[in-house]
Amino acid sequence: MGRSRAKKPTRAQKALISAAGLVVRSWLVISDTPEELRLVSRRSGATRVIKKEPAGIGKRNGR
Repeated sequence: MGRSRAKKPTRAQKALISAAGLVVRSWLVISDTPEELRLVSRRSGATRVIKKEPAGIGKRNGR
């Protein structure tokens, strides 16, 4: 099997990319799993992995 086609990020994915300090327009999404978001650069083809924070970790239950 070959690689899957890179796609434009959704609004939620754009928020993760921006939070990681990257320029949203410069990246395409290769895969999106519950643990990580895999990106590829539009210009250089370099890949980058953004780890997602599991739900509930880092939050203080509404405090």
